Amino acid sequence: MRPAPFLCLIFTTTTLLAACKPSPPPQRAEGLDPTFEGSDDEKRTLAVEAALIAANPGLAVRKDKALTLFHDGQEVTTYRDDPQGCQRYFLTGVVKLRGEDDNLFPVADVTCHFASSENTYLVLPNSDKYLVREEASVSPDGRILASGFDRADKTQGSLTLANWPQIRDVVVFPAHCKGMIWQDATHFTATCWHNDGPDIASPYDSFARYFKTDIYRDTAGKWQMQATQWVDRDTLQPKPLNLPLYRFTAAPPPEPHFDKAT
Repeated sequence: MRPAPFLCLIFTTTTLLAACKPSPPPQRAEGLDPTFEGSDDEKRTLAVEAALIAANPGLAVRKDKALTLFHDGQEVTTYRDDPQGCQRYFLTGVVKLRGEDDNLFPVADVTCHFASSENTYLVLPNSDKYLVREEASVSPDGRILASGFDRADKTQGSLTLANWPQIRDVVVFPAHCKGMIWQDATHFTATCWHNDGPDIASPYDSFARYFKTDIYRDTAGKWQMQATQWVDRDTLQPKPLNLPLYRFTAAPPPEPHFDKAT
């Protein structure tokens, strides 16, 4: 039997030293994260998809590895698992949005799994994708879509409010939010974080501060975010901080929200 290959590393200081160690095992170049396949997470994801399909007749059909979406009885698109792209597609949510005809219609929230990462997006009736992060939440009247912005800004997190169906009409808060609960069509609460640091890599670094907040449209028509309480990052329990609570006014994004016409 041939010995395992060795990888030799050369270090230079005042003299040259050589150190050898066995080569690391080969990594999967493609394919779904093996920890997801057959896992409880996969089973829960499939169960959620099946329940959503049953609760929204005519929206989606699952056939083996293919997920087909429909709008008004017409096929919008079919997603098929692709080991070199999105290895698995799942229907993970449904939101009701207001259309050009002023009627509410269901929109599929699809998650694409690749390697150990994932993307989530809403699939529009023309098959375009509206990328969201973690959570998409819609006002009770179906006119405002609140979601993560699809480009990280200098705070490494944003919340976008899109005025449906004029989806190019968007404003952005410099804080990323989840757990959104609508009180009415112009007011909701959420748990958010904002990074006061320069732009650094992780939202979980020491600059990120977490807080409970009210988000509402004021009498002048501008969306406001008023933090109500600091909370701990991990437990989301109240966390005393001797700092003034954040207050932000949403503004248009610094660059176009879409790369193509939608």
